[in-house]
This record gives sequence, C-alpha cells and structure tokens, in this order.
Amino acid sequence: MKPMKSNARVVILVLLVVTALIVAGCQSGGIGGKDGKPVAKVDGKVIGQDFYYKNLAIFKKNYEGVYGTEIWSVDVGGKTFLQAVQENVLDKLITDEVIIQYMQKNKVEIDAAEVEKQYKNYKEKMEKQPEVKKFLDENKIDENFIKEQIKTELYVKKFREEVEKELDLNDKKLQDYYDNHIEEYRDVQVRASHILLKTIGDDGKPMPEDQVKKAEEQAKELLKRVKNGEDFAKLAIEFSQDPGSAKQGGDLGYFPKGMMVQEFEKVAFELQPGEISDLVKTDYGYHIIKVVDKKSELKPFDSVKEEIKGKLTEEGISEKINALKAEKKIEKNLENIK
Repeated sequence: MKPMKSNARVVILVLLVVTALIVAGCQSGGIGGKDGKPVAKVDGKVIGQDFYYKNLAIFKKNYEGVYGTEIWSVDVGGKTFLQAVQENVLDKLITDEVIIQYMQKNKVEIDAAEVEKQYKNYKEKMEKQPEVKKFLDENKIDENFIKEQIKTELYVKKFREEVEKELDLNDKKLQDYYDNHIEEYRDVQVRASHILLKTIGDDGKPMPEDQVKKAEEQAKELLKRVKNGEDFAKLAIEFSQDPGSAKQGGDLGYFPKGMMVQEFEKVAFELQPGEISDLVKTDYGYHIIKVVDKKSELKPFDSVKEEIKGKLTEEGISEKINALKAEKKIEKNLENIK
C-alpha cells in the first residue's frame, strides 16, 4: 500500500466532438438564449439554463463513468464536487462566449461545410454507439446543439491559433525561458523507506475512531524507538502495515515528484539523506519516513522544448482571455444552476 496517487484515467464515454473543450454554441441571441432562465450574461448575451444543463449532463456522464455517482458528494475545498463542477461548467461557457464575441468582432467566419463534415463524422460514430444515442435523446441533445458545439470548437481552435501566432515562441524565447527557470527542469528523485500504521481497512474505508487512535499511539511509540537509534529496517519489517514494502525494510525505491500523495511527497523531498520525519498523516494512515538517498539530473533543453512551448502557450492564452473578460460586463446567476 504505497502512498501513491491514483492513476485512474478519465475515459470519455460520450463521443461528442469536443473533448476538454466542452464548448458553448453561438446563436444570435447568445448561447442558449431562449432556454429557460439565464444562468449568465456576457455583454447582454444570454447563456440559457437549458443549454447549460445539457453541457452539465455531458460532464456528469463522463465523471460518473469513471468514479460512479458517489463522486458528487465528495468535499472539494468546502463545497461538494457537484457544486464545483456546476460552477466550472458555467465558467467554461462564459469563456466560450467571450471568445466567440471577440472572433466575430474581428470578422472571423466558420466554414459551414466544415461543420457539416464534422457532424457527419460524429453521426456515423454515434450510430455505432446506441448507449450514446440513448444518452443524447434523454438529455434532448439534438443535431442543432451538436452543430453549435462543433462551430464553437472551431472558433476556439482559430482563437488559439491567433494567440500562438502573436506569441511567436521561437527557439530563442524557449531557450531563454529554460535558462531562467533551470531548476524547474532538474529531475530530482528520492529514495525513501517508511513505516506505515494504517487507518483504513482492506476495503479502503476509514477504520473506527478507536482503532485510528490506537494506530496513532503505536506510530508515536515506533517514532521514539527510531529516533533513539533502533534499526529502521528491522522495525519496518516487524511493524509496518504496507505489504508492498515491509518485507524490504520499508524501502520504496526511488520516486520522482508527482508519484506519491501530497502530504508524503512534501516531507520526503524536504528531508535530507539520513534524516527521519516526524509522523506524517495521509489518507492511508500514519507514516514514519526515512530518506536514504537523493539524485538529480538536468533535463536537456531539446527534451523539454515542446513542454516549455506548451506551458507558455497556455499561459499566453489565459492572459488573453482574462484581458478580454476584463473588458466585458459578465453577470452570473448562480441561483439558476442549482
């Protein structure tokens, strides 16, 4: 039971042409302008409630396909996951309307033939996926909605291309960024051992409070013994409840940043070789961490050039969008998305 992050990959179950850009359509009265109550306005253009709920349904279908319906009650910074997604979908639709208005102001047009071509391709895929058609029918997602999605995706694509051209991220700019942020591209790995006293059962559910307290007390006692010089590996073999590492004296091998859960990683990368942590609490339980070794290797520029370009591109696009939003009168009606 290494304190590793979950690798669950979000599988897109609904084969709409948009992926991470589940985007809004563009109608003369605003996106979804006549669809129930307004959930937002961008310079007077309405984002309608029904249109919003269709987009929300797509997001919910995708998440439930991976995490199940129980995901919606999970706490995320003081609100439920459902509330967070509801607000994120609204923000996405507002961003799309801002982009559309900007592109239309600059006389950018979308080729109707391209929209028809993409819709035809999508329809052919849908006909082979009866469960997708059922989902679309249940949520009243029709041909017009899908075509407006395609149209807006094309607006967003053209917008991104325009910003990328403005940024002009040539090799010199990328090299300058690399040179000025060199430590970001140093691949540091830590070799650590740990002793784990679990606070979750084999079913992944939290243990009763009395067992959690008992685990904490045992962990504190083991920490004293380790700090007093007892052999860490022997104590790990005898007491650690991580079956994956206990037999190896708690050895987790080398790992980079991003592999372990945040609480564990933070402490492991702060410790120096030979140092032992205080108790570290994660969702798995109480850990005592000993760092055995650290190694680092600088990634060459050529291996990270595209990564830098992508990072600077996304930053440039975000800055452009934020600047455009600052010029707009944006109204949100959060009471209409509950």
